[in-house]
Amino acid sequence: MAETLGSLVDKLAITDLKLWHCQEQLFKPDGEENASLKNKNESLLGQRERLIREIDEWFSSAVTNPETVALTNPQNKIYGQYRKQ
Repeated sequence: MAETLGSLVDKLAITDLKLWHCQEQLFKPDGEENASLKNKNESLLGQRERLIREIDEWFSSAVTNPETVALTNPQNKIYGQYRKQ
């Protein structure tokens, strides 16, 4: 697993926001049937399910093999870089 939990949750939040806007357009009372919106909605639902599955797998891996899961990304750690020596 190359991604961190934070990046997976970030992607899930973005996907949920896109899904919310898509469904808002799709289910407008005065809206007409739109095949492209239905396809986009189905695609976003599939993407959401895959991300949730990836998050579940991340937690499973973290519980069974805690040494293989990076809880932090060293590239993001900047605290201490600018401390006075």
